[in-house]
Amino acid sequence: MLRIAKLRNEKGLSQAKLARIADVNASSLNRIESGKEPLYPVRGRRIADALGWDGDPDALLEEVGRDE
Repeated sequence: MLRIAKLRNEKGLSQAKLARIADVNASSLNRIESGKEPLYPVRGRRIADALGWDGDPDALLEEVGRDE
């Protein structure tokens, strides 16, 4: 599971809701979480901010365990 999906789930957000909060296209967010689309810098920062992630936005694409 990618960190972005884990954090989104922990916050109880659907992809559509996170996309609205981060001002990102919902289809793009789906492709990002599926590893099919890169996390461009500006969009990555908006998503990170929406998730409350202070780290490097690129770290949102790292594989993490469900219990990490």
